[in-house]
Amino acid sequence: MVRNPRRLAPSVLVGVLALAGCSGGTQTGDATPVTAPATVESSAATSETPTATASPPSATVEPPAPTPTAIASTAPAPAPDAVMPALHSRTYEQARTEFSRQDLSPARLTAAAQHKDVTLPRDHDGWYICDTSPRPGAPLPPTTRVTVRLAQDFSDCTTSFNGYLYEKNDPASTP
Repeated sequence: MVRNPRRLAPSVLVGVLALAGCSGGTQTGDATPVTAPATVESSAATSETPTATASPPSATVEPPAPTPTAIASTAPAPAPDAVMPALHSRTYEQARTEFSRQDLSPARLTAAAQHKDVTLPRDHDGWYICDTSPRPGAPLPPTTRVTVRLAQDFSDCTTSFNGYLYEKNDPASTP
């Protein structure tokens, strides 16, 4: 009879994990030693009685190593890079508000027209975002500029004649 490798792999994994868990000795999971301290002192200020020993004088008790969670909680975690928010179909003004809400500088936004034959006006707060660079969900390091492509009407985001809003302005178009 041939052994089924599907049963063998989990058995080997359990065995390896069991051996790995046994290699470090007894772990308590907290900072208290496994055995009692070597000496117990009296609480009186002037103690003339000898102290009791819990273990032979030749045995030494080592404190357990700090757990990884204790180390991680004492060191501050590095701040992760921001993530590019989803701005599609929002207005430019809403995009600036979203950047401020996420503690990103709105000055990082660069507005551009979606189409080659459209000039972006100075006041384009009400224009709609058709596309962004970088894409939504991408990491956004502090030095990255965000370019948003705008159209005056949201339905114009899907209209394009080789990058032009109006077919008559497309040089490749034949009348």
